[in-house]
Amino acid sequence: MKFRNIGLFAAVLLVSLSGLAQMPPNPTHLSSSLPADAPPKPNLQTTGNFAVIQRKFDIFAWQEFVALNWPPGSPGQPGPGTIGKSLTGDNSTVWETYMASSQVFQPGAAPPAPWGTTQPIPSFCPAVPAALKGKVTKILPLIAKGDIQDEFTEAFTVSPLIDVNGKYTRYEIRMNQVEFDKILQGSADSPAPAQPWYVPANQVAPISFPAGVYQTDQIGSLEVKAAWRQISQSQASKYHTAWAYITYAPGSNNLNTKCAGPFLMGLVGLHIIHKTASAPQWIWATFEHLDNDPSAPAIGHYSYYNNPKCTFSPACADQQPPAPSGGWDGDPGKTNMPVQVIRATPIPAAKNSPKTGINPVFQKLLRNVNAKSVWQYYELVDAQWPQHPGTVKNPQPCYHDPTNPNNPYNFACNGPGIDVGPQPVPSTLANTTLETYFQQAPGNQQAFMGNCMGCHSNGTVANPNAANLYSDFSFLLGDAQPPSTSPNPPKKLRRAHK
Repeated sequence: MKFRNIGLFAAVLLVSLSGLAQMPPNPTHLSSSLPADAPPKPNLQTTGNFAVIQRKFDIFAWQEFVALNWPPGSPGQPGPGTIGKSLTGDNSTVWETYMASSQVFQPGAAPPAPWGTTQPIPSFCPAVPAALKGKVTKILPLIAKGDIQDEFTEAFTVSPLIDVNGKYTRYEIRMNQVEFDKILQGSADSPAPAQPWYVPANQVAPISFPAGVYQTDQIGSLEVKAAWRQISQSQASKYHTAWAYITYAPGSNNLNTKCAGPFLMGLVGLHIIHKTASAPQWIWATFEHLDNDPSAPAIGHYSYYNNPKCTFSPACADQQPPAPSGGWDGDPGKTNMPVQVIRATPIPAAKNSPKTGINPVFQKLLRNVNAKSVWQYYELVDAQWPQHPGTVKNPQPCYHDPTNPNNPYNFACNGPGIDVGPQPVPSTLANTTLETYFQQAPGNQQAFMGNCMGCHSNGTVANPNAANLYSDFSFLLGDAQPPSTSPNPPKKLRRAHK
């Protein structure tokens, strides 16, 4: 019996060592090249080694973060510089030269400006101060990551996120040229005339965005969703910053007619979603600033938590704030009651392990470029990928660990070994600055979709004659506005019905 136990121990050790041997090596340098897809996954049926696969996607996510935050050259492309290699440790970024969703989906279904066009400053905004000439890089009309004219309330809510200073968090959504070109092309195949998807009536089946391909380095459709908060100059050394105008709707007027600023904004959250051949349900990577919030009640200098007595029970943390009598207007001059935010699902400990964690690995690489790099103050929350990218129409064998019925990656099969969905890994994922009120917090009745794929699988087109036509995991097609001759008002007039 003792000999058997030794043999069993040796077998387990060999399996463990083989798993370690498969672990991808840590990157040793930073690159401006945007990865097209994650490296091929090992066979789950024979290895069941999810740690190896997750590490590949984590590296892929960080490589995306670095490439997208590289100093830009031409719109959408990296320039000759290096991320964080400046006197301040900050730099303008590639993704900020992408087209904003509000530029693409125009009132009256008007054609968007050509690729690479910068956001125009509204005529009702104050003049740019002389000291900031050439430095005001964006317009933030939004306090939500949903509707194109309403980006200060969070997705699927009518509530904003308010920081410890009582100021609104602001959002923007941008797309790469691959997605921009596809929206202009629509479903037409050359040489047929384009039927652009920014016109709702053209949004008909099939709706499918291009996918990135690992073997050819072909980049797929990519969206970036960013969260910003107002900061002071004294805080700028730890944030990627941008000077921005803020437009808002005063009083009961649902149309943004007021403008304030420019304000110094600090980046606090970044979603990167990328459609690839290995993940037709897209790869979802989300990053946050280190100082956003704790994973448990704590005393510290957080941006979204300053009451250590605030917990989940009684309900206090991650609660939507009560709306004022006139509703939320987004006025940056007002001071509101802060929202106390706790990360309901902690970042996996392995990601922050001092010696082997993927976050310390990349943060060190960033510090090696410049000890003042602002990019070292960001961390990967997680990267979500489809365990089984096959669908009911294209079934793949489902995974079941016969040696461990409690394996968290086991799932029920529809019939003999048929996977009925992508089975996202990890099963829950949320950015505390973008999905504050949809975290898997105790007693949260709104956390009905605890992951990116589950939520975005509900995205539909704006075409009123194509009800329930799904939009390939992107909510942006739903932002297309009806033609000016339509009896329906433009979406920007319907903020209350978000």
